[in-house]
Amino acid sequence: MKVLITGSSGHLGEALVRTLKDLNHEVLGIDLLPSPFTDKVSSIADHSFVAQCMQGVDVVCILPLCTKPHVATHSRQDFIDTNITGNPEFVGRSRLAGVKNFVTPARTALLETH
Repeated sequence: MKVLITGSSGHLGEALVRTLKDLNHEVLGIDLLPSPFTDKVSSIADHSFVAQCMQGVDVVCILPLCTKPHVATHSRQDFIDTNITGNPEFVGRSRLAGVKNFVTPARTALLETH
């Protein structure tokens, strides 16, 4: 199974990349910041980048860039661009590419409340 992970340079992303690779899954890590666990560096707002990354992907794991620990290091606009504008656009582009399975912390929380 090919899994694309956004936020692969973060703590959760890195752990997920390691775990899935240990389970012999093909993993593509993307992030704004380079790391040993990130294969491609760019923004999820870059439509051509997203289209290229989606080729052959079975599952997308969306890990948000901006969470509470980032309040001191990121601007309010970063939160808006990533979490409000970027992630929904990314999901839409993923669906257009034929990806049918998504894992997100927000989706998990939503499922738990219903």
